[in-house]
Amino acid sequence: MPMTWRDRPYAGDDEPRPELRLSLGRPSTAVTWLIVVNVAAYFVDAISRNASPLFWGRTFGLSWDGLFSGRVWQPLTYMFVHGDLWHLVGNMLGLYVFGSEFERAFGRDRFLTFYAICGLVGGFAYVIISGLGLVPTYVPIVGASGSVYGLLIAAIIFFPHIQVIIVIFPMPVRVFGLIVLGFLLLRLVTPERLDNLGGEICHMGGAAAGVLTLYAWRMMPRLRLGSGEGLRRRIARGAWERRLRREAEEQREVDRILAKVSESGLQSLTRTERRTLQVATRRQQQREREIGRTDRV
Repeated sequence: MPMTWRDRPYAGDDEPRPELRLSLGRPSTAVTWLIVVNVAAYFVDAISRNASPLFWGRTFGLSWDGLFSGRVWQPLTYMFVHGDLWHLVGNMLGLYVFGSEFERAFGRDRFLTFYAICGLVGGFAYVIISGLGLVPTYVPIVGASGSVYGLLIAAIIFFPHIQVIIVIFPMPVRVFGLIVLGFLLLRLVTPERLDNLGGEICHMGGAAAGVLTLYAWRMMPRLRLGSGEGLRRRIARGAWERRLRREAEEQREVDRILAKVSESGLQSLTRTERRTLQVATRRQQQREREIGRTDRV
């Protein structure tokens, strides 16, 4: 009797079989609210188009004419307006993945400040080229792409563990970022093929603002040129590495305090040691609440 592959010992039904899983963690707090506001704004825009197709974009999108006619809110509101559903989905995926990592690593306030700076600079870059006559002054720009490009820059620098899935192929975020930025630069140097000059300038403005903001905050890793066997590039420890080192030192101190409690009892601790233990306990509780929040797309 012929033997099929199911009759072979390595093909038993009880053996575990490999699975492809996609884990989507919960977004961070500020990112969640930004996504909610963007989605809500999109649906209000969709409804308002039944009455006036151009009202929402001309009022809340950013344009030279709108800004200099007194609509001073446009540099902020344009980040919450999107041209179509796929525009919204793409930006919200980028915000979800890159923004959540940034907020958890550096805090809500710094994340919101960074997000706003990148979006504002990208928007004003568009206004400048509009004033130079490169795009019509009445055409508004919309979307959160300027901010998302800034977050992409931060992800390339600080979060290389992120995997971005293109169709079905995962790739490190640094490879993905270099491909995206490379295509963006290529489009800018071939203007005859560029049908969205304003959008691409906004993207570049947001990315440049991300780099400059990280430099201003002294968070950028430094590149040092070595000598000897040739040109060597050494990346100094940046903010992320310093944070990990500080947490490791704090953990060693906590271990020492716990060993002291085990040997001499809780009453042997000093006031400083008690406070250190309380802070470590709160931090551990926070980490336990965030278990399983690895963001991938």
